[in-house]
Amino acid sequence: MKSKLTSALILAALIAAVSAFARAQERVIPTPSPEPFVPTPTPSPVVEATPEPEGPQTVTEYRWFINSYKNIRTVKASYYDNVFAVNHGEYGLTPFAADVPAEYFIEDEQGYLAPAPIVLDVTNAMRLRLYGEDKGELGLLYGQFCERASDGKGKTGFTGIHEGIDFLNAPGAKLHTIIDGVVTRAGDSNGTVAVYNEFYDVTVLYLHCENIQVRKGDVLAAGVYFADEGSVGSGSSYAHVEMRWGRHTSSNAYRNAIVESDCPYELMRVALSVEASDVQPMTYAAFVEAETARLAAEAEAERLRLEAEAEAERMRLEAEAKAKAEAEAAAATPTPEPTPEVKLVDTLPGSNDSGYGFAEQSPTPAPTVEATLPPG
Repeated sequence: MKSKLTSALILAALIAAVSAFARAQERVIPTPSPEPFVPTPTPSPVVEATPEPEGPQTVTEYRWFINSYKNIRTVKASYYDNVFAVNHGEYGLTPFAADVPAEYFIEDEQGYLAPAPIVLDVTNAMRLRLYGEDKGELGLLYGQFCERASDGKGKTGFTGIHEGIDFLNAPGAKLHTIIDGVVTRAGDSNGTVAVYNEFYDVTVLYLHCENIQVRKGDVLAAGVYFADEGSVGSGSSYAHVEMRWGRHTSSNAYRNAIVESDCPYELMRVALSVEASDVQPMTYAAFVEAETARLAAEAEAERLRLEAEAEAERMRLEAEAKAKAEAEAAAATPTPEPTPEVKLVDTLPGSNDSGYGFAEQSPTPAPTVEATLPPG
């Protein structure tokens, strides 16, 4: 009985050992891992690039403005920055109000703006009609920021934004209507003459006029003399031409910080039948190139002048040195003693002898020889 129990225990132990070994073998058999999950890439959404805006762009910022009482204030303004334009004879970079359409500007190779050729063509046609002849020049453009002024306390601001176009000829130059119309104003504190054209429904205002020849209600044809160029309401003599849609009797506030008049270029192009020419504006890049060439020419002329002066000075010094050397050489050469004068004498000292016969002597007369007769 005991042996059977022992045999059963041994058998059970063997079965348990075999089962444990089998389980151990199962644990060391590698189980193939599943294929790694690779997510299908989701295509990125196509973002279309926003095209860069073409043409001149405006900026909106606060700028300093100063009024006639020298009070500085900030005004939020939209404008084109760095436009190279003339301001009563002087060219410079200045802002222009955004009221001017972008088509009236061009951009040079350096990124600066300038009035487009059509602006020059239109203003040239206006000038010819205003003065009745090819005289005068452009002074200031529509929408251009006026010159800066100081408040006397260290701040400067623009004196305003120009509402029209300035032309300069000469004090007393005769002014003529640019387009026809009826006179709605004939004189005020700014020397204003306003002419309303019903066909275009526009009023053209001429400021600073003197010797006004018309009255309110007069109907004027284009090209009619109506006043003289003057300085009424301004500090100098010039003609300010402004345009406003509709019928008006007065101009806007002079040099306001907000443009209230209207851009005249398109209407004047049509009314005056302006055709594009080959005129080219003065751009900042062209100005810099011309100024660089001018300065280089002046520098070259100065260099040549200095070289000529240096050469003249060199020649002068050489001449002085030569003269000095000659003088020193002459001073170093001994002067020969003069040869003593030899005086010939004919008498010996203390003697009455007539000497050696070298002196001049009076000729001694020959003795008279008497002839003797031979004895007879």
